[in-house]
Amino acid sequence: MQKEYSITYDFGTGSVKAALINKDYEVLAWRSYPYPMYYPQLGFAVQKVDDLRRAFVDITNSLFSETGIKGEQIKGIVISQTSCTMIFVDKNLNCLSDIVAWCDNRGVRQAENINREISKPMWTQGKRIPAKMRWFLDNEPETVNNAEHLLDVSAYFYLLLTGQTAFDWTAAVAYDFAKPSFEEWDPETMDIVGMPHHLLPKRIIASYEKVGEMIPGFAEEAGYVTGTPIFGGCSDNANGHLGAGCIRPGDAHLYMGSSGWISVSVTMPENRNVRNVIQSSVPGIGYDYYCTNAVGTSIDHFISEFYKKESEDRDIEIYDLISKEALEVENDPQDILYLSYLLGEEEPVMDPAVRGTILNIKTNTRRAHIARALFEGIGFNYRWIKENLTEQNAWNINFLRAIGGGTQSDVHMQIIADIMDETLIRIKNTRVAGNVGLAACIDIGLGEANDFTVLDDYVKEDKVFIPRPEFKERYDRLFAIYKESYYALKGIYEKLNLEN
Repeated sequence: MQKEYSITYDFGTGSVKAALINKDYEVLAWRSYPYPMYYPQLGFAVQKVDDLRRAFVDITNSLFSETGIKGEQIKGIVISQTSCTMIFVDKNLNCLSDIVAWCDNRGVRQAENINREISKPMWTQGKRIPAKMRWFLDNEPETVNNAEHLLDVSAYFYLLLTGQTAFDWTAAVAYDFAKPSFEEWDPETMDIVGMPHHLLPKRIIASYEKVGEMIPGFAEEAGYVTGTPIFGGCSDNANGHLGAGCIRPGDAHLYMGSSGWISVSVTMPENRNVRNVIQSSVPGIGYDYYCTNAVGTSIDHFISEFYKKESEDRDIEIYDLISKEALEVENDPQDILYLSYLLGEEEPVMDPAVRGTILNIKTNTRRAHIARALFEGIGFNYRWIKENLTEQNAWNINFLRAIGGGTQSDVHMQIIADIMDETLIRIKNTRVAGNVGLAACIDIGLGEANDFTVLDDYVKEDKVFIPRPEFKERYDRLFAIYKESYYALKGIYEKLNLEN
């Protein structure tokens, strides 16, 4: 039976998306499978390994069932994930911990302690892997002592499916333990933290390099056949670059999922320790990357509190309803500010204590006004990121493409274009654009494509949003107040969320 189909997986913050793609990069079927996040303590964010295992099996079986395509027709798979996840695994492949999510911020004190010990600000966030590794050494040393492997989500599935361990190079970069070449681990950095060297896989591979071939067991549960190759793939922000066709210096994209970010492609500098310049899947190309923590997360929370009844009605498309109401008050927005910092923040400001806040509610304020303020607040964060990049002389872009589930709302996209004063180009298959881009990793790995320029033929525009000049004055004024509001409340957030 001819092998001519690819399946790509994108494990996000709240769900996994999987797409079955043919040789012409057409999405024949795709599915999203949600799983919960748990917050057992302030600053903690974890997921259950069994939830993700079940999601992988069920979503794969669903794709096969819907299309009638069988496991033996799959030429290869690739897995992507939110970077900076942690799973401790023993020598018998038993998981010793939950999945510590990227947004888990438990290592704030540990980051401070490490920086004090080495007399320089090496890590400024409790979300960074070295800080969280130190947290485990301080608080759960038995977990570390009993572990054979420290893996991220992709590496865990590599092990389940092939029996091999590896990190793709974008994941290795995100872990902060890789040397500047990104091709091997740095024992000196591990020693600063106190981390046992054997925990990380020896192999760091390219996105198009084969991890191994599937072995009997877990792969068969998902409907695959033994011998099917699995390729390295990349982390979520790197697959966003592929899905948006950002493969050359100056190509930029904006992502709207559970989190959100702006990334600008650059030639990888010789000094690879430049802050925020991260190696992409494309050899020689890196990207300036700034992530805002709560985009879709803020919208979903808003729905649960303000649109709960409507969201339970299957006849109502809840996102369309919110967009419709936000548009209805376009000429009466009331200058409400919605600071969408539910999970603390990484960019445009680095602050683990900040939380979501709604300002300037009046007696005649309706939920529609708050909905628009939420859309605008997310837009202000993107504009603030653009401002940071501009100040670093890094905002020299060829285009700004938009991908992710949050880009489906025309109303929200237009608001962001207006606030940023930038033309936004939404990509077709926006919800699974990253999955489509990942298919190139398989084709390059199999020798069916020469390099990532293959994506030039398959990344297509859906709709263009041009900023409207009549909104510029208002959004310039509110953007300044939005930033001022954060700084005015910064000390209060710290008292509420750190000093207890």
